Amino acid sequence: MNLPIQHGYLVLADISGYTSFLAKSELDHAQDILRSILTLLIGELTPTLELAEVEGDAVFAHAPASTISRGELLLELIEAAYVAFRDRRRTMEHNATCPCNACHAISTLDLKFITHYGDYVLQNVGGTNKPLGSCVNLIHRMLKNRVREATGWRGYALFSE
Repeated sequence: MNLPIQHGYLVLADISGYTSFLAKSELDHAQDILRSILTLLIGELTPTLELAEVEGDAVFAHAPASTISRGELLLELIEAAYVAFRDRRRTMEHNATCPCNACHAISTLDLKFITHYGDYVLQNVGGTNKPLGSCVNLIHRMLKNRVREATGWRGYALFSE
């Protein structure tokens, strides 16, 4: 059975600094910090976008074109999610009373948003609809970019053409 082709937006919200943060931090506190950030991102991005899955340090979401009537809506959604992340990070830093490495390294975390518009199918895997297709591969390849090297920014939004 052929699945219907969807036309829409694919969004990855990826925690910058995640690998280094985990390598230098105590896992018991690091997991709470990361869970807080990932939960916040899911809450900010849905229900406008549908959650496809959490991929370790990233939230992968999608929406058909009909859900986002204006391109500005997607920009506003990403901006609101980033502002909420910065507020949460600042609050966690301020409330950290523990001398552990994880609590002291909260400020090293940032967010990058990768967005692509294209075609995909929704394949049901374990009761969850997950996007599948070459556009899904493309958005994941877009994570491997040189934005930080070129700009010095740890947090940014990158959109495909």
